[in-house]
Amino acid sequence: MRPQRLGAAGALALLLAGLLYPSGTQAADAASARQAGEQVALAKGCGTCHALPGEPRGKKPGPSFLSPAPPQPASEVLRRLWNHIPGMRQHFLARGLAWPTIQTQEMADLLTFLGNQPGLERPTNLDRGRVLLLQKGCLKCHALAGEGARVAPDLVARFRQFGSPVPLAAPLWNHAPAMLDRIDKSGIPYPVFQEGEMADLLGFLGAFADVSR
Repeated sequence: MRPQRLGAAGALALLLAGLLYPSGTQAADAASARQAGEQVALAKGCGTCHALPGEPRGKKPGPSFLSPAPPQPASEVLRRLWNHIPGMRQHFLARGLAWPTIQTQEMADLLTFLGNQPGLERPTNLDRGRVLLLQKGCLKCHALAGEGARVAPDLVARFRQFGSPVPLAAPLWNHAPAMLDRIDKSGIPYPVFQEGEMADLLGFLGAFADVSR
C-alpha cells in the first residue's frame, strides 16, 4: 500500500508541475490559439461592440477584450457566452446583421482568446446540477435520455456527442437564434447562470450520460 501512496503523490506532483509550469510548447500553443481566437473575434464582428486588444477601452458598449484574458475554466467562459447571447442577438437584429456561424476550431480558438485554460475546472456538485436542470426550465424544451419534452435536442444525446464545454459551444452558438425564437414563443424566461452553475449542470449531464447508457 505504501508504494501506491508514493506513486499517487508522485503523479500528483507531476500533474501540478505541468499545470503550474507549462512547457514551452504548451505556452506557444496557447499563445497561437489566442492569436487565432483574436482573428476569429475580428472576423465575426465582435469588434463592433467590444474593444479588441490595442484599441482604446471604454469606448464601445460591450466589455473590452483583454489580452491575455484572465484564465478561467471552459465552463465559466461558456457561461459568460451563454448569458451574453440575448444581448448580442438584439445587437445583430437592430443592425440587420446576420448571425455569424462559428466552426468548431474557430470556437475553440475564440474561447482560448476569451480566457479558457485547461486544468482549472473545479469538482462539480452533481446534486446542484440536477436542481439547476429543473430550476432553469431545461426540460420544458429538452428531453433527458428520452424522457421529457421533444421541442429541442435530447441533452444526454448532445452531451454524448460533444462531451465537454469547448466542442459544445459551437453548435450552441450556431443554433442560438432558433433557440431564442422558441424561448420567446414559449414565454419561458431565458435562463441566466451564475458563477459555477454551468459547471455543475454540465457535470450532472455528464454523470447522467454515463449511468444511463
